[in-house]
Amino acid sequence: MFEKIFKYHYSKKYSYVLDGICLLLAVEILLFLNGSNIVIRSLSDKITFIVLALVCLTLARGYRMMLRFTTFIDIGKITMGLALTMVLYALYVKANTRSHYNYLLLLFYFSLSLLSLYRLIIKLLYAKVSKEQKLTATILFGAGNNGLKAKRALDDSNSVNVIAFIDDDKVKVGRSIEGISVFAMDEKLKIIIEQRSIDQVIITTDKISQKRKNEVFEFFKLQGIKIFTVPAIDQWAKGKGIEGNLKPIIIEDLLRRDAIDIDLQKNVLQYQDKTILVTGAAGSIGSEIVYQLLKFKPHKIILLDQAETPLFDIKNQLFNKNSSTNFEFLLRSVVNRASVDQCFKTHAIDIVFHAAAYKHVYMTETTPASAILNNILGTKNVVDVAIEHKVSHFVLVSTDKAVNPSNVMGASKRIAEIYVANKAETRQTQLITTRFGNVLGSNGSVVPIFKKQIARGGPVMVTHPEITRFFMTITEACQLVLEAGATGTGGEIYVFDMGESVKIKDLAISMIRLSGLIENQDIQIEYSGLRPGEKLYEELLTDNENLKPSHNELIYIAQKESFPKEKLFKIDQLIKEAEEGRSNEILVQQMKNIVPEFKSMNSIYEKLDG
Repeated sequence: MFEKIFKYHYSKKYSYVLDGICLLLAVEILLFLNGSNIVIRSLSDKITFIVLALVCLTLARGYRMMLRFTTFIDIGKITMGLALTMVLYALYVKANTRSHYNYLLLLFYFSLSLLSLYRLIIKLLYAKVSKEQKLTATILFGAGNNGLKAKRALDDSNSVNVIAFIDDDKVKVGRSIEGISVFAMDEKLKIIIEQRSIDQVIITTDKISQKRKNEVFEFFKLQGIKIFTVPAIDQWAKGKGIEGNLKPIIIEDLLRRDAIDIDLQKNVLQYQDKTILVTGAAGSIGSEIVYQLLKFKPHKIILLDQAETPLFDIKNQLFNKNSSTNFEFLLRSVVNRASVDQCFKTHAIDIVFHAAAYKHVYMTETTPASAILNNILGTKNVVDVAIEHKVSHFVLVSTDKAVNPSNVMGASKRIAEIYVANKAETRQTQLITTRFGNVLGSNGSVVPIFKKQIARGGPVMVTHPEITRFFMTITEACQLVLEAGATGTGGEIYVFDMGESVKIKDLAISMIRLSGLIENQDIQIEYSGLRPGEKLYEELLTDNENLKPSHNELIYIAQKESFPKEKLFKIDQLIKEAEEGRSNEILVQQMKNIVPEFKSMNSIYEKLDG
């Protein structure tokens, strides 16, 4: 019955009727207790008092609330309305004695008590009805202001039951907020989780370190509890409420680091009002570089890519941003020297970010000529033309697979690094190389592959139980690329701090758990064996490189290497042979001659290593 009563909002007319009855009861109670009433003497006085009270309560906005959600603020409005009623009614009855004022004070007390009491009863009945329904048992991490506001918003959502708060502040632990206990993340909390069958945890504070966020996930992941985050209240999307703003924790949230501190002033000086070329601009890395450049208001960004549809897509996205920056979209390949040269002749380019590359290990392993032409010749073309046109800065986006490469892709990027290093020695153009590991969400990243495998019910395919990789989010990687471009002086290889390497098996388990499933129960993990060119772990430095710190604690500078000039001749010869269509074995052998540390793994080219 109660469920039907509370299914719809109350109309104001019900509040007026209920308040009128309570006011009449207050008068009758006072009359019963005192035997006579020198303030309300007749039926007309009763009616006058009730009507006057209802009018004053309306003026005090006492009927804007919903009865089932009455708060202390609403009781305060009722108090103000009744106080005004007593003043006006005192004038009406011409109160002038102490007895009159005592009666009015008692009338105020009984009226306020009855009006507040029935509202409280309605609120408690509604809470009882709500709890009888299937509500989502929830714990809030963060017992501060944001947590309290989130709790109140969830109370009003009709679908969530907040069971407890968690907080790291020892002063708060053991206390309660609006009847909800505050716990530390310990064994007591585990008991609560079991007893109350907790469904979800919501992180309500943004003042949580990346390390602590990972600890929260690890604590709850084995118990099948979903974890969400919610932004600060003032960031909630209008009309969505708290439930519309809940974001599930995703793997990128666990692997990203705390906010990166970049030199904003240097970035602004470097990029503001400049004309910037980004090759591979429709790819995951190139497009993110473009988006981040917009913050520094360059005059023009030239987006060059050979992929038609992705370039068209990013064009539409950029035009929706209403940016003051001008854009030029060039459907071209860096392999075509004349096309690259025309781009530089048409536009007075100041800075180049060279992100165009083939990076799928398997595909380049089977077609080394494509990797040589796109990754090496493409880099050579852009570097040479940039130098000819006296571009101030050129930044190569490289990879940790270039270090002691075990596959064609990594070797091709290492040769591109060598070419840039050779050209950087005596040039006006400052040539800079940036090197980092796997980028989450980028083309070729394992994360979107795992997501698809989990979505279709598995299995999740991992190549080897011990394989590890360094990971970084696209945003973080591109922030550091821009930072290197703004601070480099030429010839450096900037190596990014990738944090701790991650076991791919553990990554798969975390992603399965984040989906609310259990590995090898709901989703199977299977091992396929290492693929051609794949090794168990990646490195960030060659044997001949040493690191020194830079101005940014997340960026290191590799010691410059010197390469004999005949390396350039060998690179030209390699490109020529790729253009002539020489066999895969001949091309890979030539790559190994240029990069002696290139040792093939799990590949048909292992025989070339002797």
